[in-house]
Amino acid sequence: MLLTERLVLHAPTLTASERALADDLQRHYPDGLLDSASAMAARAGTSASTVVRLFAKLGYASLAEVRREARSEVTVLLQTPAQRTRATIGSDRTLAECVDDALLHDQHNLTATRQGLDMGVFGAVVQAISGCQGRVFVMAEKNSVPVSSYLTTHLNMCRPQVLELGAGAPFAVDRLLWTEPQDVLLVFTIRRYSNGALLAAQHFRQQGCTVVAITDSAAAPIVACANHSLLVGTANASPFDSYTAAFFLCNALVSAVAQQRHGEVAQTLQRRDALWKDFEADAVDGLRRMPPLPARPRSGG
Repeated sequence: MLLTERLVLHAPTLTASERALADDLQRHYPDGLLDSASAMAARAGTSASTVVRLFAKLGYASLAEVRREARSEVTVLLQTPAQRTRATIGSDRTLAECVDDALLHDQHNLTATRQGLDMGVFGAVVQAISGCQGRVFVMAEKNSVPVSSYLTTHLNMCRPQVLELGAGAPFAVDRLLWTEPQDVLLVFTIRRYSNGALLAAQHFRQQGCTVVAITDSAAAPIVACANHSLLVGTANASPFDSYTAAFFLCNALVSAVAQQRHGEVAQTLQRRDALWKDFEADAVDGLRRMPPLPARPRSGG
């Protein structure tokens, strides 16, 4: 629950000073939660201990948890890292607080992503990937490219014909020349939403392909072009989006596809091990044949 919902739920139990503080927090929500406990107390004419006591009564584990909620609520309306800077960077945070804030946000992203996961949709996506008779294309642009590469690498060990479309427009367009109805597109896009990803999704749908969108909001433009959509949390304690939950979802997809194709995957990984033995042997032999490096001259004492 958000702060506003918690305040309604606990209203009958609040003291007079807590009610005054609650009224002030609602008037300044969510930006006012980014202030220190002392600043919140001064604004409401109460004490910092009252602030701490109220948040504990509302079920928050710490002031850091309150600020995480505030950052998430503020930044959901802000498109760019520059716009999110004031809400996410605290001038008085210690290094330990930076680490703990990042952990808190990612824990929340993981929990929200799992709780919001529609298992019916997830199952349909797994079936589309594992049962695809054509090619599985994976696409992301800008900062999301590492997610695409990670997913492509691991799906490639679960089934044949997994291809990354890539971030360069000409390269992606050339790959689209041979799109067929039995192909599947997995496309990852978060704010600011990539026009290239949207155009690719539209093209695949026009060709009769299955399109799977992995995005951060049900209101993302690509959702209207997708057969299936999976949502991930991306809130962060810095101006930049977090991809932890996106990698978690990729891990879940790979795990489920591998489970569906366990016989084929086992054989594939055995062939992969045999290939690696050959490559590793060549690398070791090559190192053995290399002439020794010249000795470094000793510096004079």
